[in-house]
Amino acid sequence: MQNLPQTHSDLDYQVKLFSKKGFEPWLIVAVGILLGALIGGILSLFVTPIYEAKALVTTNMELRIDGTLTEIMLDAQVNHIGELVFHPEVISRLIETEAAQGNELTLEDLKQKTSVERQLMNTIIKVKDPDPQAAARIASEWAEILYYRLNEAYLHAVRLSEAKLQYEALSACFAEDMRAPKTFCLSLTPDELSKEMERLNAIILEESPKSLGLTLALNVSQYQPAAVPADPLNYQRGTLILGGAGVGLIIGILINEIPSKHKKTDEA
Repeated sequence: MQNLPQTHSDLDYQVKLFSKKGFEPWLIVAVGILLGALIGGILSLFVTPIYEAKALVTTNMELRIDGTLTEIMLDAQVNHIGELVFHPEVISRLIETEAAQGNELTLEDLKQKTSVERQLMNTIIKVKDPDPQAAARIASEWAEILYYRLNEAYLHAVRLSEAKLQYEALSACFAEDMRAPKTFCLSLTPDELSKEMERLNAIILEESPKSLGLTLALNVSQYQPAAVPADPLNYQRGTLILGGAGVGLIIGILINEIPSKHKKTDEA
């Protein structure tokens, strides 16, 4: 038997939900939506909600007209503050503080539940936890510890910067191409210059690790404790119910359409 070419009417497919008369297709969709929403609501009772608390540390940079501090240097310094969030000293103090309150934490625990973001000159510490009170407490303690540690490091950064400037000035006294020696160079003997440079070099070596890589232009202005989050970050009951209803809608439409499509295929 010769196969006849399919016409446009044979290939035309109409959605049963809109083409069939009666309430049966719509009833199936409605039942699917209700069942999906019910399942989503039941799942929300067994899924642990996660809360996220945010604390921030604000820093400022001293901009200079002479261009000694570029925008790239500024970005690098502020980004470095975010890296210091997980500095061993900061983490150690945080773990000790939480342990005193009966909450045993490890570095891996903190890395899993924490993220650090930068917004302009602010470093934001985000802590996730099933307990909103614990999330806010950890984020606030973390920001406070980081703030005071940065201020400690800034004092060492000031001493380091001063020692470097003095060392560079004394080094110029030994420059062969210096046409007009500075007054302080003439007032010191070579032995005195060497001893002073050794003293400054010792200060530089001592203060460098204590400064945590901060510069004189950095100013840690304040920290803001985290507020207790009122709503969970995810797995909200409304979201699960709405998602379940959406899945039920899709399933209801498929139940209506698949049998009709199979029937049309058999008749062909």
